Amino acid sequence: PRHGAAVPRDLFHKPFSLTRTMKLIIFTCLASTFTGALSAEVYEASSLRAKLAFIRERMSLRMKDVSPEKNTLNNIEKSIMSMAASRKTKGKSEQSDLSAFLKEIEDLLNNTMKKNILQRVTQTQADLEGGWSNLSSCTHPEDLNYNNDVQTLSTSHADCREQQNAAWSDYDTTCILARQIRENEIRALCNAFQAANIFPNPATTCSMDEGTKVPTIGNYLGEMAKFFRSEYDILYAKKMACDNATNTPFPHEELCKQKICEYYDQKISCDEKQKSMEEKACTLHRSYTCNLFSECYTEKVDIYKGLDTLAKENEEAIKSEWIAVSRIECLVKALQLEDAEVDAGITSCKEKIYNTDAVALTYKGDAPAHRTCTDIFLQPGTAVFSTRWYSGLPSNTPAESCASTCCMDTSYTPGYPSGAACPYVPNATTTTVATTTTVATTATTTAAVIRIAGGRRGFR
Repeated sequence: PRHGAAVPRDLFHKPFSLTRTMKLIIFTCLASTFTGALSAEVYEASSLRAKLAFIRERMSLRMKDVSPEKNTLNNIEKSIMSMAASRKTKGKSEQSDLSAFLKEIEDLLNNTMKKNILQRVTQTQADLEGGWSNLSSCTHPEDLNYNNDVQTLSTSHADCREQQNAAWSDYDTTCILARQIRENEIRALCNAFQAANIFPNPATTCSMDEGTKVPTIGNYLGEMAKFFRSEYDILYAKKMACDNATNTPFPHEELCKQKICEYYDQKISCDEKQKSMEEKACTLHRSYTCNLFSECYTEKVDIYKGLDTLAKENEEAIKSEWIAVSRIECLVKALQLEDAEVDAGITSCKEKIYNTDAVALTYKGDAPAHRTCTDIFLQPGTAVFSTRWYSGLPSNTPAESCASTCCMDTSYTPGYPSGAACPYVPNATTTTVATTTTVATTATTTAAVIRIAGGRRGFR
């Protein structure tokens, strides 16, 4: 027997139907009780319906099935009343073994039956306390400081974007702006040549100035030749300036290949930091939402209500059992009185109102009202998320629109843009993707080929 006390072998040979009495008592006090904590097992059930069914089943086993049945206690009381009647007829002197027997019953009442009842009360009270405590086990988003973790990652990401912006500014100054200045210089030189390389189209015919020395024709032609040689030299110088500038490579070409790759390397690093931040935010968004909290709390409330209702239903059975056991205990003591006092003692036991405070349960009352909730863990990839976390980033180096599985089907993988000759390899022959300005010269009418004796060949 799980809680069995030693029972003398000759106990079943007592008069006054003692064998039946003891069988009933032993059945009552030795019936096994459920001693495991209900709370831990209840919350492992897979659904609310299963949890509530589990609660009802286990509490029924504890409070009803394994507890002494009312008719059993009535039979025990009837047996004791039969003993009292026999005692009244035969007298105490003819039942010398009755006192020892009653003492054993009294021991069983105190050491087993009442202890079992109190144990069930303690376990049920623990279940009620557990159900109440379980109401606070749902995670409310506003109680968490996990945004601090996102903030730490966001700070690292923002610092990285500042470094990316500095890398871009360096590349922009050294390469894009410098190239534009260079191309503007080339454009100006070539435009000057094109503007000069136009054949004159005078509005009047040639005429000699007054006072031209004799021979006038020869001197006039000599001055003309001198003039055109000077104009030719000026035009040739402008052409050479345009050709030399056009054919001279940009001095920072190799350096710019390196700097654009350094910029992309920095961007990849920042994209990785953004990915870490957004994945953290994504996990929080999926794990701690107001909807999840509401579902959790509603389930906990239903479980608590189930516990509370079942406990109240069974508390009356516990009290009835306690009263019955207490009355039997009283009757046992009455049978041990003198013959003249037995009837009065039995009457007193029947009329006595027994206190049940020892087996009363303490209730917490109704479950607290559902707390209001505002979602604070935002979903990456949304406008509100970008406004919250990315609004202060440099305009030249913004965050990616999405870097987590909250807003894309596959994992985000940062990398170089298509066509970029990166990572940087010194003196590589591939072309690096970069922002440049296309040189455009002013369209002009090209002069005809000029031949001057003794001078440079005409322009082609």
